[in-house]
Amino acid sequence: MEKKATKAVRDKEAWDEALKDSSIIAAVRSEETLEGALASPVRLLYLLFGNPMNLAQMIATARARGKLVLVNADLLQGFSRDAFAVEYLAHCGVSGIISTHHGTLQAGRANGLITVLRTFMIDSAAVEGARRFLANFQPDAVELLPAVAAPLVIDRIRGSHPALKVIAGGLIGDLMQVEKLVQAGVDAVSLSRPDLWIL
Repeated sequence: MEKKATKAVRDKEAWDEALKDSSIIAAVRSEETLEGALASPVRLLYLLFGNPMNLAQMIATARARGKLVLVNADLLQGFSRDAFAVEYLAHCGVSGIISTHHGTLQAGRANGLITVLRTFMIDSAAVEGARRFLANFQPDAVELLPAVAAPLVIDRIRGSHPALKVIAGGLIGDLMQVEKLVQAGVDAVSLSRPDLWIL
């Protein structure tokens, strides 16, 4: 138990440090692009794919290369989104969990994982829904999709939670857009284009 708690503290400190050092998170969608993410200077990886047969090895390889790996539990194959699946992911060495589901994020927190709420900002009702979610459970970060909506809603999301880390993702075409998002108050941007995985 103490070993798990120590890993969680180290991962949280490394997460905070990585977000201060770089505003880019490599969002990896396939095994073909994983090697590029591992070779990149980016320290934070989102795994947006995986199954029980390959996930543990990918996480171990990434950690051996000095990366922090957060897994999107909603996009995995062969896993349910229950507490046992999250416990298995923690056992595999994942640093954090990304999900749209409250129970998944609560299980992540119970297992000492970094938690990221992924939410889609499609209209005012979605923004209010995210604010209600955050009133009941505050993750380590919230990821706003699409990224172009983040500057429009960030003040409303952070209004009650000023220390909350905000990540933007989706529909990013170049580094100039990343810079504008950071200037608007976003802490980091998740990008699936390997050519943008730079510091």
